[in-house]
Amino acid sequence: MPVRPDSIPASRAAQRLVILGANGLLGSSIVRHFAGDPHLQVWRLDRNQLNLADPLLVDETLASLEFDWLINCAAYTAVDDCEIQSGHAYLINGHAAGQVARICSAKGARMIHFSTDYVFDGAKGAAYTEEDPVNPISIYGRSKLIGERQVLAADPKHLAIRISWLFGPGRPGFPEWVVRQAASGQLKVVNDKVGCPTYSEDVAVWLRRLLALPRLAGGVVNVCNPTATTWFEYAREILRLTGSTVEPQPITMRDLPGLQAARPDNSALDPALFETLSGLRCRPWQEALAAHLSANGVAS
Repeated sequence: MPVRPDSIPASRAAQRLVILGANGLLGSSIVRHFAGDPHLQVWRLDRNQLNLADPLLVDETLASLEFDWLINCAAYTAVDDCEIQSGHAYLINGHAAGQVARICSAKGARMIHFSTDYVFDGAKGAAYTEEDPVNPISIYGRSKLIGERQVLAADPKHLAIRISWLFGPGRPGFPEWVVRQAASGQLKVVNDKVGCPTYSEDVAVWLRRLLALPRLAGGVVNVCNPTATTWFEYAREILRLTGSTVEPQPITMRDLPGLQAARPDNSALDPALFETLSGLRCRPWQEALAAHLSANGVAS
């Protein structure tokens, strides 16, 4: 079955976009924010329509489309499973991303590829900037770094956006887990891992801004809702916003059973470069979290 666009542009000047991973947490937020725009022609591709593990299908599907931008939200994000299925992780997160980037370059299109905070080892005592050296400590992080490098090697005009601790509508995440655990009266939360929660709905808004820039440079850029926090403090804010009286019990990463992959102790990102490029302010994660919980009817 041929892939058809969601919307027909009003003019030839409209931007033509392909969104990979359109049914995922991030992809669905992006689709939602782009839907109905008469100045966009959007193709939504999920895993059923484009399996990145099949290089021939990738070539065939993308060859049939004419587009200006490709937004890659597709990834193998099961961090622990990546340690076991390393070949699949390197294929999807690394080599397939590079293949897609080379196809985009051959078409004269630009690619925006979403990467991760897990490209860092966590040893830095402050938020990571785009200039900091990478040193992933898990298969997931290594596979995503390969993807970043292959995307940018295909064309320096492509852009890799690093995000962290993603949450949003449509798929249960950390906020929903905390609410469920609090309802059971048993809530233990890691207190020695630092990062920046990132709202998928905000990422979609910020992406629209980037696409509207007349001269968007390629390379790597961090995007997140500042500032750094721990999972424990993140959970306490969720409880406060939902009116829960449950007090979480702090634990360490070592207390969590069954982890296969190492995680960076600190993976907080600094979005200052993005704010400079876009002219936007990344609202604090507390504001974004409140908006998410309110939209889902669980904020007090």
